[in-house]
Amino acid sequence: MRQRVVIALALAAEPQLIVADEPTTALDVSIQAQIISLLKKVCKDRGAAVMLITHDMGVIAETCDRVAVLYAGRVAEIGPVHQVINHPAHPYTAGLMASIPDMDSDRERLNQIDGAMPRLNAIPQGCAFNPRCPKAFDRCRQDRPNLVQAGVTQAACWLHDGSAA
Repeated sequence: MRQRVVIALALAAEPQLIVADEPTTALDVSIQAQIISLLKKVCKDRGAAVMLITHDMGVIAETCDRVAVLYAGRVAEIGPVHQVINHPAHPYTAGLMASIPDMDSDRERLNQIDGAMPRLNAIPQGCAFNPRCPKAFDRCRQDRPNLVQAGVTQAACWLHDGSAA
């Protein structure tokens, strides 16, 4: 109930930009749907925009037009939500998408991204994802990539700059 009250208070000011940090966390599915529906309606009626910060890929797929996937505090991939979800260009995004259980599959084990997130005070040289990346090569361990065009999306990955090893 507190979460709903805080959202109502924020919307009462009729902002043009709503920054919603995990607005559906710890809510049951029916309340989550109500919150998402409300945010969509407010955007449509008022011409407002929502910046949604969440770990819930279902909420992202249902709500967002564009998505930025972050790893170790930096954008790993950004683009239209359906493109990023269905055709990820960054190995971290691909790992995230592969780790979502597929209800049509009869696998006994879930996919996972090996290793652990780096501490923010100990981010490795080069691409922050390189120690966990199954596609890492020498340049990934030395130079930090910037966002480059990767088809429809942009990815911070050396695999897309045309000089992959």
